[in-house]
Amino acid sequence: MELVCPSYNNIVVLALGSNCGNMLSHIKSAINMLPLYNITYSYVYKSMALLPENASSDWDTPFFNMVVSGYTNLSPNFMLERVKYIEKKLGRFNNEHWSPRCIDIDIILWGDKIIDEKHLSIPHKHMQDRDFVLVPLSDIHARFPHPKLKLSVQEMILNLHEINLIKQNKYILYNHL
Repeated sequence: MELVCPSYNNIVVLALGSNCGNMLSHIKSAINMLPLYNITYSYVYKSMALLPENASSDWDTPFFNMVVSGYTNLSPNFMLERVKYIEKKLGRFNNEHWSPRCIDIDIILWGDKIIDEKHLSIPHKHMQDRDFVLVPLSDIHARFPHPKLKLSVQEMILNLHEINLIKQNKYILYNHL
């Protein structure tokens, strides 16, 4: 029997996070609005907020994070527009970098595409440094190759200096979608 490796050419990977209000509700609402089909879901993880040194103590609120993958008929730029629309619709108005947000959606990977534009970088330029992206991504696509680094998600996790996440009950989301 020959094992067939999955093709990652057309898979879109998005990371979702929330650290205000009903975080799971915000994430569920965002997922329901995403123009994706055949969606695969990671577990939900709790992580500490990334903060600059001079950040307000009010910003130090943990995030719930997860990753989803699926397929879309949109181009990467149209997907970015849709993601920004969803964020705004769900209450993301504060544009201060690293401030609390009800929903944050990042395009992480788009198959094997490499896009370097002013407002869109695929793969996400910091994905390899973020446990709250890599660990959930490993739940659903551990062997997904980074198009630039040529490392799998598993290999990038091994390069992290620290992993500081708490896995939440995965059924919190799935039973209510």
